[in-house]
Amino acid sequence: MSDTPSLSYCADYVRRNDKDRFLCALFAPAEKREDLFTLYAFNQEISKTREMVSEAMLGQIRLQWWRDALADIAKGEVRKHEVVEPLAGLIGQGRVSPATLEAMIDAREFDLFDNAPKDMAALENYIDATSGQLSEVAAGVLGAKSDDAARAARLAGNAYGLVGILRAMVFHGRAKRQYIPENVMEKHGVATGDIFEFRKTDAVKAMTHDLASRAKEKIREARKMRQALPKLASPAALPIVLADNYLKKLKKAEYDPFSAEFGLARPASFRLTIRAVSGYW
Repeated sequence: MSDTPSLSYCADYVRRNDKDRFLCALFAPAEKREDLFTLYAFNQEISKTREMVSEAMLGQIRLQWWRDALADIAKGEVRKHEVVEPLAGLIGQGRVSPATLEAMIDAREFDLFDNAPKDMAALENYIDATSGQLSEVAAGVLGAKSDDAARAARLAGNAYGLVGILRAMVFHGRAKRQYIPENVMEKHGVATGDIFEFRKTDAVKAMTHDLASRAKEKIREARKMRQALPKLASPAALPIVLADNYLKKLKKAEYDPFSAEFGLARPASFRLTIRAVSGYW
């Protein structure tokens, strides 16, 4: 019989559905890991809403279920659910704000209507409200208290989120969903059909290079604030290490966003370990 301890529901759920954040959470202090797994499981629950419904109204109903679950927790009523129960513990300890979690739920309304962002500002606002906000909350769970620490984590989450949009182009394209801003596509002469049909044109590659350059700049911007984030809270920002490596894979693939080398790239576990131990994300 194996002596390896079994994972909790939330830990296993994150391991199966959010490999990058699962790996990063392993570098958190042992007593804090389950808190991160709970937070990331909640994020996974709301982020997968669009994939689980056939129309926007059904998605809105599902997101409302989560709002209602948070309202119940505030009243001292905890729904019997594998993620809600540990989440109630975090909220009850004052480690996570229900208002922040509700803001994350609200941000996921955008996913339900399959409309492309109008411009980069709209996309970056979406990423900030989802990936950026999640990283900030994770840093808080790990004990980061200062405004500068919160900003550092949020910037790292934004950088990771933009790379995630690029890595999900095939997934979104198959579902006929478009997250690349309309004005960015127009700038490079890329049509929606080019994305949905996975056309490896020079225009698509130029557009991807443009977005990758923006993501790289976001990584640099986040790393300028690296010292503001306490080492114990650095796992909240560690996904940026994986994002940086994914961009290297994209460059090697000549900025073809549909290449397996980029889209199916495995997390750089060794690089992640070195960065996590040094605290130099």
